[in-house]
Amino acid sequence: MKIRHAGCCAAVLSIVFAASAAADSTVVVSPAGLGPWQSVVNDSQGNFLTNTDATVSWGVSPPGAPAGTGSATLDTGTNHGDAAPALVNQALAGTQLAAIKSLSYSTLGTLIAGPNLQGQLPYIVLTLDTNNDGVEDDSIVFEPIYQHGYRSGIPDQGAIATGVWQRWNAAAGGWWSFSGNLGGASPGFGVKTLPEIIAAAPGARIVQAKTTPPGGLRVVIGVRNVPDHLVGSVDALSIDTGTGLTTYDFEPGTQPEQGTSLVVRRARGKVLISTPAGFQALSNGSKKIDLGTFVDATNGQVTITSASDTHGSYQTGLFYGGRFKTRQRGTARPVTETYLTGKIGPCPKKAKGASAAATRKRKSRHLWGDSHGNFRTVGKSSSASTRGTKWLTKDTCAGTLTTVVRGKVLVRDFATNGRHTVTAGHSFLAPPK
Repeated sequence: MKIRHAGCCAAVLSIVFAASAAADSTVVVSPAGLGPWQSVVNDSQGNFLTNTDATVSWGVSPPGAPAGTGSATLDTGTNHGDAAPALVNQALAGTQLAAIKSLSYSTLGTLIAGPNLQGQLPYIVLTLDTNNDGVEDDSIVFEPIYQHGYRSGIPDQGAIATGVWQRWNAAAGGWWSFSGNLGGASPGFGVKTLPEIIAAAPGARIVQAKTTPPGGLRVVIGVRNVPDHLVGSVDALSIDTGTGLTTYDFEPGTQPEQGTSLVVRRARGKVLISTPAGFQALSNGSKKIDLGTFVDATNGQVTITSASDTHGSYQTGLFYGGRFKTRQRGTARPVTETYLTGKIGPCPKKAKGASAAATRKRKSRHLWGDSHGNFRTVGKSSSASTRGTKWLTKDTCAGTLTTVVRGKVLVRDFATNGRHTVTAGHSFLAPPK
């Protein structure tokens, strides 16, 4: 009986461990499909920055990446150490800090030049809500330089180096906080472990930072290092919040160009795109399309990746349930637009006189969007600009209805030119002009 009992437990444990292993995954992140990530160059306040030579680039150089063949390189540019090239993850909002079971990533320092020479490599920032009101209260920072020779009781992860890939265990490392109030966590000798920070803020949750774009986890280089020139590559960022280990593999890919092209990828179902030969099904993989291309996602889902500037800033949005035409508007930070297409109506001049049969025959059009980037859907009577949102835009004879499921959107009513912020669980109807 004891032997059978032990065997039973061993079998159960093997199933549990197998299920855990099956939950682990690798996600490829590239300009052709960013998933929950965006790339951006910010200033020291988190604002979108275009007047800079700082860049985020994707490629196979430098070689030897720990995952796949490529990596993402963050470059502050010449004499622009205050710029902050960054990779921004937007999928962790709402996650408890205590839920992080593992967090690690690899870096390769290429260049540390300038009078400061502080040895900065790409670092991680987690933005936190410490009082459960859903609003950013503080941020904590993991910097590789503080993982060697600064504090006993924290695993020594070795000195930072240039020209070699290094692996950093952020979950076991030392962190400092913006405020210095989370367990006294401060840069240098004052870094604290995650358990020490959690003890000071037991209910802390990751929340989207008030930056452009918002994000709960950011991989950054630079900020307040003028006039240093810093270049560092990032790859194989792995995180487990209790559902299995997800490793993000940063790779090169088809890149959209600002004001010229987008990159689309079929996410689910059947997606059609317009070509000189007519509409054709979008196959697996990514495809670069010209702005102005018509997309039919009535029976499928499609991701659109667009360039936010010429410095390597990219954003991805998911669209489905309708037909639309693509466009970009603006230059400094262009907004990527999806124009609803298809028939509406017939719409009688006096709706009260319409029969029930005629009402049933009226056609409408709609489009779902899910994006944290700078996207906008445009209907007949209004447009909806995203603010980290899942939303529906629907055109009917009564006007354009915007319904928000998550986050909020800014709606512009074409008839009045009024602006209306619509939050989750609410709708706004803009009547016909």
